[in-house]
Amino acid sequence: MGVPKFFRYISERYPCLSELVKEYQLPEFDNLYLDMNGIIHNCSHPDDNNPHFRITEEKIFQDIFHYIEVLFRMIRPQQLFFMAVDGVAPRAKMNQQRGRRFRSAKDAEKMEKEAKSKGEKLPDTARFDSNCITPGTPFMYKLQEALKYFVVDKISNDPLWKKCKVILSGHETPGEGEHKIMDYIRYMRAQPGYDPNTRHCLYGLDADLIMLGLCTHEPHFSLLREEVKFGRKSTKKISVPEEITFFLLHLSLMREYLELEFKTLEEKLQGFQYDFEKIIDDWVLMGFLVGNDFIPHLPNLHIANGALPILYKAYSDVLPELGGYINEGGKLNLERFEKFMEKLSKIDMDNFEDIQEDITYMESKTGRKFNPFDMDLRPDNLQAWKPEDGDDLKTEALQPENDLAALIKATDDMFINSSDDTSDDDDAFDMYKKEYYRTKMEYAKVTPEVMRDQAEGYVKAIQWNLNYYYNGCCSWSWYYPHHYAPYISDIKGFTNLKIEFDLGNPFKPFEQLLAVLPSASKMHLPEVYHGLMTDDISLIKQYYPEDFQTDLNGKKQEWEAVVLVPFIDENLLLEAMAPCNQKLSLEEQSRNKHGPMCVYRWVERSLGSYQAPDHFKDIGENHAFLKSLSIDDIRVPVDKLVKGAYPGVKMNVYYPGFPTLKHLNYRGELKLNKIKVFDQPSRNENMVIKIIPDEKYLGDSIPVDLLGTTIFVGWPHLVEAKVIAISNSKRKYVSMGSPGEYDINDKLGDEKAFKYEYDGIIEYYKTRMGIDCGETKVLMHVQVMIGRRYVFSPQGRLSLDKQFAKEESRYPLQTTVFNIDAYDSHNSTFKDIHSVLPIGSECFLITNPYYGSQGTILDSSDTLKNGRLKVCISVVEEPDMSSVFVKHEQMKNMYMSTHTASQTLGMPPYLFSKITGCVFITARNNEGGLKNVNGGLDLKFNKRNKEIPGYTKKYGNTWVYTAKAVDLVLEYCERFPELVQFLSKGAKQDGIAAEILFGDNWDVKMKELNKFLKELPTHSIEKRTCGSEAFEKEIVDDIEKIIDSQADKLVVKKVTMQVKPGFLYRPELQSGTLMPDPTMRAEILDRIVNVRTGYTVPFGLKGTIIAIQEPSDGNDRDILYDVVFDKSFRDGMTLNCSEGRGYRLPSNAFINLTHGKRKMEARTGKPGDYMGEYGNKTEATERREPVKSNNFFTPSAFASVPQSPQNQKYPPDQPRIKINPQNIKVQTPPKGDFMPDFGGNASEKKGNNRNRNGNKVPNQPLNMVPRVDTDMLKKLLKIGSDDNKNNKPTPKPTETMPPLENKINVADIFANAGTATVRLLTYFQSNNLGLPRYQYFEENNGIVAQLILPPKGLMVGKLCSNREEASESVAEAALNEFMKKGSERTVEVVNNFPAPPKTWVQPPPSAPHPKRDSGNNSSNSKSQNGHHNKSQNLVSTNSFIPTQALKRQAQKNAQHGNSSKHTGADNVKSSPSNTSLKENKQSPKKNDRPRRERKTRIAANFCNQ
Repeated sequence: MGVPKFFRYISERYPCLSELVKEYQLPEFDNLYLDMNGIIHNCSHPDDNNPHFRITEEKIFQDIFHYIEVLFRMIRPQQLFFMAVDGVAPRAKMNQQRGRRFRSAKDAEKMEKEAKSKGEKLPDTARFDSNCITPGTPFMYKLQEALKYFVVDKISNDPLWKKCKVILSGHETPGEGEHKIMDYIRYMRAQPGYDPNTRHCLYGLDADLIMLGLCTHEPHFSLLREEVKFGRKSTKKISVPEEITFFLLHLSLMREYLELEFKTLEEKLQGFQYDFEKIIDDWVLMGFLVGNDFIPHLPNLHIANGALPILYKAYSDVLPELGGYINEGGKLNLERFEKFMEKLSKIDMDNFEDIQEDITYMESKTGRKFNPFDMDLRPDNLQAWKPEDGDDLKTEALQPENDLAALIKATDDMFINSSDDTSDDDDAFDMYKKEYYRTKMEYAKVTPEVMRDQAEGYVKAIQWNLNYYYNGCCSWSWYYPHHYAPYISDIKGFTNLKIEFDLGNPFKPFEQLLAVLPSASKMHLPEVYHGLMTDDISLIKQYYPEDFQTDLNGKKQEWEAVVLVPFIDENLLLEAMAPCNQKLSLEEQSRNKHGPMCVYRWVERSLGSYQAPDHFKDIGENHAFLKSLSIDDIRVPVDKLVKGAYPGVKMNVYYPGFPTLKHLNYRGELKLNKIKVFDQPSRNENMVIKIIPDEKYLGDSIPVDLLGTTIFVGWPHLVEAKVIAISNSKRKYVSMGSPGEYDINDKLGDEKAFKYEYDGIIEYYKTRMGIDCGETKVLMHVQVMIGRRYVFSPQGRLSLDKQFAKEESRYPLQTTVFNIDAYDSHNSTFKDIHSVLPIGSECFLITNPYYGSQGTILDSSDTLKNGRLKVCISVVEEPDMSSVFVKHEQMKNMYMSTHTASQTLGMPPYLFSKITGCVFITARNNEGGLKNVNGGLDLKFNKRNKEIPGYTKKYGNTWVYTAKAVDLVLEYCERFPELVQFLSKGAKQDGIAAEILFGDNWDVKMKELNKFLKELPTHSIEKRTCGSEAFEKEIVDDIEKIIDSQADKLVVKKVTMQVKPGFLYRPELQSGTLMPDPTMRAEILDRIVNVRTGYTVPFGLKGTIIAIQEPSDGNDRDILYDVVFDKSFRDGMTLNCSEGRGYRLPSNAFINLTHGKRKMEARTGKPGDYMGEYGNKTEATERREPVKSNNFFTPSAFASVPQSPQNQKYPPDQPRIKINPQNIKVQTPPKGDFMPDFGGNASEKKGNNRNRNGNKVPNQPLNMVPRVDTDMLKKLLKIGSDDNKNNKPTPKPTETMPPLENKINVADIFANAGTATVRLLTYFQSNNLGLPRYQYFEENNGIVAQLILPPKGLMVGKLCSNREEASESVAEAALNEFMKKGSERTVEVVNNFPAPPKTWVQPPPSAPHPKRDSGNNSSNSKSQNGHHNKSQNLVSTNSFIPTQALKRQAQKNAQHGNSSKHTGADNVKSSPSNTSLKENKQSPKKNDRPRRERKTRIAANFCNQ
């Protein structure tokens, strides 16, 4: 069936069904099952539409292993891990496999042919043929050996794999992967002692997994799958699991939604009991009627056209009359099924009448015969009578060019032609159906025997499917022998049909290969069989056509079309193969056999070494014990199977992580609510849940008995939380910590704010979840649980305590659940300190002075009496990254606005903006149709909110560009002047016709444009979210160079010390998403160490944060950190760094070494005081060995899963990048109101506030917000005031400032200055310290200012009445401090400011643009060099004076002649040797200068070179 259509339909109808995978919301699963073929396809051919794509076998295997690791680490099964690869399928499936493989080979051949016709040179190596993913091929044989090796390696070396039983069912075991999984689940249910509350997770992409999961009747069953994106499809798949968004589809919720769907039956049934489990069985049966991999869909029943609601209504109407259920645990009740089909058959006549009416209407309007075949015989298309985009409406007379056209013509003659309208509708309909069978099923004559055969054949197909889903394969050789299904109205008269199946034997691998592969894929078969596919004398040559047709048959997408290739004759196939079988080699014979499943368990003793297959290394010690298990061993006789719900299952107990509609009163109603699912409004009806509030909590009464208790919030996706407050529009009751203890706060005047808040919450429930909460008058303020942690008591005892988030979330009272039975599997694993921190175990120190250092637990028998453990710590000095920070600060100034960037090229800003974005050009494809091609540089992505590092940035709604982006635009203009000239005219800028743009040579130019864009460096750079904090590629390269240069020079010190257990960290000490250090906050350039064992990143490997990925919904727990590590490792990512050296980590995966350094400096007040003395310790020094990469198979982290418990609070004006963080502690209250579960709809959502750099900052109460008052600074400096508007700068743009003496006395700086704030600003600027950063606090009805002083100081002023006085107070105190400490000290005047960007200095009019005067097409590199050299010459001969000042000076010169006045730095007193500044007698006195002129002088001095 159409997988996306079925999945999308039920996701829209039941909005809460799917849940985005986040590690802190995942339930605990007992069993994990992988349908492996989806993984194999994703990793082997991720880019099907790229004929140049090539991939090696080794890379495929590595990617598959990594994908499995990520899924295992994400789900963490506790008991069973089952991997199932498709083996030989039943013959019923081979027909569909055959059609897919023929189409795949044809599409690949066509694509390569098109590429060659365009002149593209394809790689010499052969492309990967996805048809080799079929049992019996050499590729599958090698993959099976590699998978065995992978399992042995993981069980032997990964602790998490040791506790699971691992089953590998490979390609040599017969059966489809998902059905082998179902066989094993049925086998487990049939065993004594089976736990009916087992929690299952099944990964797979097929929609029929929903039906298979429901067939088991297991209450705790979830499906894991990748995100499905609807709308415009991309053929390129993501093979890196860390970059994939995963969803969990909860069948527990699906069951409850279906119960609502058929709830009306509970009161209608008479004569038999309502049994919901049997209704589920009937629902599975109805799903077969819309088609699956084994039988075609019934005519007129298409999911996209509303087939499922039609089936539901017919079922609800007829079931009360049947006397029982249709599907009796996998056995079809023929009598009841016939009555159901009779009820359903009305759709055939309705559809026929619609077609008849529409065609008659069309002909009456056009006067011509209308060919409905071109639009397909579907009512939805015929009603509109409008062609789809790109389709032509054909109205010419009918021409019976083929059999299907003859069918249409015959139908027209019956009921459309006005001269032949004597037949009644029934006769016309019968004739219409007969033509359908003659044409599509190729019957020469449609007789009653034929119709009976059609009916019985289809019913037999339904019974085979029910057996396959409920009992296992009942016949390996049976198959449905037609491409099309009969009409519903013809499926009748089968009540007394006897249905029997012969089990038979599955095909051998080579037999299946010959049955499903086209001749284009013959290389996957032994050579002895090749002639059977290509030789004309072959008995089966006719079954391998090179050309074939496809038929949409009512579908809309080409991939849904029926592939019309002949069904192969099994007997003829075996006869043709017989002579060739004798010529097989021994190796080929071994591949042509069925094999058992492999069952692995970890054993403590070593089983010796394990020899690795190609591409891998041998395993030294094998601890994986292997046992074989035949598929026949797990096949359970039908009479031994446990059907329906398992006895003893706990339906009313809540299992955390498995959502449920239970525990609240509600009712369901189908509405067209356009609920947003997968970021798109739903197109069909939604099941809307209306909550019926508890009478106990009606109105705005406050349930004070819940304060201080734990409840469940987020219904139906329940999460445990602690109630900290409850509020209504008038009062807020705040818990004092214990139940029954609370405080009451009046909320006078806050009614509107309260209403605004709960309106946002209610709207989210309604538009995103399809839940109508009703009127909300009470909100619950809670802290959700984020994990558990072992807590050490002073006596050394252990307790496993729940940990709650610091952030506050709000939920409506009527959506909360309390006093329910909930399953809790978290038992204390460790009993005492010796079990949690045994001797020899590795740990990390989370206290200073050696914060984050790795250590080993020593024998502590003599220190435990004091509550301390003896630890040997390995201490390594971290590299100096100050140069990286300086370069990063310089690169920030490289970005220029659109206006400035366009000026450097002499083009209008709108044209520059258009070129750097999308420019759609309409060109013809090979079929003669039209397609849109993006011919722009694509340097910015507004809709996706992405930017290209090193080229573009977005601040708010403004885009800025670097010189590299300008160079790309310049090269673009030179290469494609016709396009630029066209766009500059302001003509239509989208959908430009290539023929008009480039003339007759448009095809060649379009190829040239496409090649140019693909070869740009920006084409392969990873895009990042706008506003994210990240380093440019050049900065990351410098970090790697610094690390690599010191790798062999690092010295490790061994320090033995006594530590309290609470200051030691091991991953086993906590669960959930708790950070190792709850106080940690991270910034880019921070040094970190990975502390997760068994993940992709090696344990203990250090790295540097190079980017911070902010979540789109603002949830702090979803923040991810891009890290470049000190060494490359297997399965490492390329995150703007060297290959295999990067990875994306959540905050609970690492310890931040730099955070520890900041804490130490804050405590001691000494910058760099990190390795201070710490009591009694012993040291030993040794040369540090380079960090070794992990073994080949280290368990992988699911790095895309967001994990972060708490975010720290810090003043929003403090930059997140510092070389030496300031010793400042600003007391801020806990982060306030925010609802992590409600996206961006919460009224006071955290994460939406941004500072002036676009970075996220936390909200804080108004009376405690420290900030930089730029308006105050402007007022003090008299910048931007109205009285400055008439003043003009005096310097001439060609003059240069005399060089300053390099020594300036501190006292001299303060000698001639005005206010304290101005004098302090002068001091900061003269010493290259930037701007003073003032922070203000309201205290006792006054204002207190504080100031951060370099290098590590904090100055606090006096209490003043306003900010001006507070600023003067703290500035005066700071100046006194500087005078006291350094009045006799001289400071270096930094005279090495970076050269301003070339766009800061406007070129003189006489200087020609290097490109405008060029009459020939010079090389690109030469042009760019000229462009740079011109700008560099201008900068080198001119001191920087703002462009605005240049323009004003030019105006002044025009009015007053050529006289000039030198602007000196009067506020800075030079040393005696600096005579050039003093000798300027022309300079006016300070008090005589206009204010505007003084402003320009200051700006020029600050940036003078």
